[in-house]
Amino acid sequence: ALTYHYESQCIPTPGAWLAHQLPVWFQKLSVVATYVIEVAVPALFFAPLRRLRLFAFYCQVGRGLLGPGAPPSGGGLVLLHRRWPPQLGAGSEPLPAPGWPPSLGSVLGTLLELCTYGLLLCWTVRYFGLELDWDRKLLDSKVAFTYHEFTTWLRTVTLPLVGVAFLSLSWEILVAMYRCACVRGCFWKLWATLQWAIMATATVGLFAVSLVPFTYIEHESNGKLWPGIHQMFGAVERFQVVNSYGLFRRMTGVGGRPEVILEGSYDGHSWTEIEFMYKPGNVSAAPAVVAPHQPRLDWQLWFAALGPHQSSPWFSALVLRLLQGQPD
Repeated sequence: ALTYHYESQCIPTPGAWLAHQLPVWFQKLSVVATYVIEVAVPALFFAPLRRLRLFAFYCQVGRGLLGPGAPPSGGGLVLLHRRWPPQLGAGSEPLPAPGWPPSLGSVLGTLLELCTYGLLLCWTVRYFGLELDWDRKLLDSKVAFTYHEFTTWLRTVTLPLVGVAFLSLSWEILVAMYRCACVRGCFWKLWATLQWAIMATATVGLFAVSLVPFTYIEHESNGKLWPGIHQMFGAVERFQVVNSYGLFRRMTGVGGRPEVILEGSYDGHSWTEIEFMYKPGNVSAAPAVVAPHQPRLDWQLWFAALGPHQSSPWFSALVLRLLQGQPD
């Protein structure tokens, strides 16, 4: 996918041009890393060990910041990054006192951490066919599972992940309730309990409605949800409180990058291409750096090129305003 993505994304960047020159084996390995970081690693956010949660945090931040060809997603990228910092302090355990021999809890925690890393590595090697080619000095990779195996795996893990998330949320709510009970003073204890009740109710409600878009990826699990959850989601769906992942869910540009070209003429005979500030046009010019800004017109022109003009009615209005010479 990355052999196409860097040149077919909405607004290519100079970093995207450099990343596109990387060898194919590295592009394929980058896709494997993306799958692992975005599919398997997020489950570690619910791990009982803070070190595992930190590992998941650093993986997500590294993938988001070190992607040289990442498109300027603007506000979406900011919102995506805001979900990670709480993992740095959530449920932080006190550092163990130095000494030898280490405590039993410290040993068990280290063993659990090493086992998790080992299983993650073995899973990656097995299902993505990682193999060192010493002759060509590269790390080869390929998809080593079928579509049926993937759907079976999804059916197996989707509802258990919901259960793990529910247990994690329940634990946090109980811990917060215990802290309210420890508050001194009748008034302050009542005030803390009221805050806890409001936040717990809102959190449980948000968690419940988020299960509907979360299980879209596996329809059988979606159908097993309590009907009341679907009704709650239907009541708040118009407010877009929770959403499934929607940006760039399908690879584009495999058959070439379509581009909308606007040309203007003073005499109706000689035509000149209208250059935009950020949209790709002159292939001899270096791509512009716009992140974190998101130029709306240039961005939407990329979507307009992917479908019929009926799906982008604003484009006809744009052409009309250009013909009329109106600035807005």
